[in-house]
Amino acid sequence: MKIKILLVGKPTNPHYAALAQEYCRRIGRYLDIALETVPAQKLDQPVGHVRSQEAQRLLAKIEAKEWCVALDRTGVCLDSQQLAKKMNGWLQSGQRPLCFVIGGPIGLDEQVLHRADEKLALSAFTLAHELALVVLLEQLYRAFTLLRGEKYHK
Repeated sequence: MKIKILLVGKPTNPHYAALAQEYCRRIGRYLDIALETVPAQKLDQPVGHVRSQEAQRLLAKIEAKEWCVALDRTGVCLDSQQLAKKMNGWLQSGQRPLCFVIGGPIGLDEQVLHRADEKLALSAFTLAHELALVVLLEQLYRAFTLLRGEKYHK
């Protein structure tokens, strides 16, 4: 199985970027993972226009065969054990490649949420999109260590 993480805008904070790279390296021991970005739209236009433009870029990168999981505050909030169980289900089913989608500073447009096969929330809090990337990657890594009985999750 392959996982793709699709993000609006490249991480600009070097600390977040380093953490994301480290978790991608760790996850890479279990399966192929790719981090892809689309350019963020300048916030000098109406919010609806910005979201729509970013949505078009995101949708162009989501392949029809991919199982799309949008990260959105309206999504289902899982704990680490539940995410590991869901990940195991995805792996065992031989399902389509996974594509997690993280919006920019103003979130995801309805077009992307409509395309999503599932919606997950990382927290009840609103997170900066760069931080959301790190949290997602850490939780995916934790899920793999849980599934393999490795000592990481306490």
